[in-house]
Amino acid sequence: MIINMKSGIKNSKNNLLDAIDVFCKNGYDVTTYVTQKRNDAYEYLMNNTVKYDIVCIFGGDGTMNEVSNALMHKKNKPLLGYFPSGTMNDFSSNFNLDSDFRKLAEKICQKRVHEFDVGQFNDRYFNYVAAFGAMCDVPFTTDRNAKETLGNIAYIIEGINKLSNIKKVNVEYVVNNKTYHSDVLFGLIYSGNRVAGMQLADKKTARIDDGMFNVLIVDYVPTFFEAPDILSTLINQDKYIHTFRTDKISLKFKSKTVFTLDGEEAKVKDHVEIKIHKKALKLLT
Repeated sequence: MIINMKSGIKNSKNNLLDAIDVFCKNGYDVTTYVTQKRNDAYEYLMNNTVKYDIVCIFGGDGTMNEVSNALMHKKNKPLLGYFPSGTMNDFSSNFNLDSDFRKLAEKICQKRVHEFDVGQFNDRYFNYVAAFGAMCDVPFTTDRNAKETLGNIAYIIEGINKLSNIKKVNVEYVVNNKTYHSDVLFGLIYSGNRVAGMQLADKKTARIDDGMFNVLIVDYVPTFFEAPDILSTLINQDKYIHTFRTDKISLKFKSKTVFTLDGEEAKVKDHVEIKIHKKALKLLT
């Protein structure tokens, strides 16, 4: 069990021992490892994955991202269990995981497998979203203590603070064999149907195991945050908002661009290739 004690709101840690108790009652030999720094889960599993049949994660989407990155480098991949204790937990929402960790542990012991897609971002991997542009750095610039105390509200406060510093991103992107050039406000490439706590796609048509990304590109409008242009944007969605379904996308930038991968920072100098690995990992639900 990989444990990130700094993840999420404080009261999410109360029934962790209950989950471990369930595993022991079901005959499992449980090893716990508490992460000490960023990428610690990744480094630990790169060296120790062969020892385990199941790897459980107690943490947020960022911790889950580290674990997936490690397992994608392994030929023999252990099964996964996930106890979401982060602030947003977008990834786990695709599986309707039980919020009672004792009950969730009992379900994991039943070994019902749910395969899920993993995205590849150049030489890194992500579970559900790669995002760039306006406020995409909010997940990793928001104060950790504020997240523990305020939860989702901390993200909102950080986002408001950044409104006055929003800049356009010039990008050329190739999707479904067509090339587009645009000044972009923000872009999302996501698997599943939820990002930042918002339901962005239909659960029936956008699943985390369908081998496809949903792509959302919003063009930059200089006065976007003035009321008349917000209304215009909503009325003329075809003009400003572009959506695609694809299994890969290529993006080129004129300057260094910051992405977020499952809430973790990733910097791109000028070019990124994103593709999907269908049903690459297995989660016990």
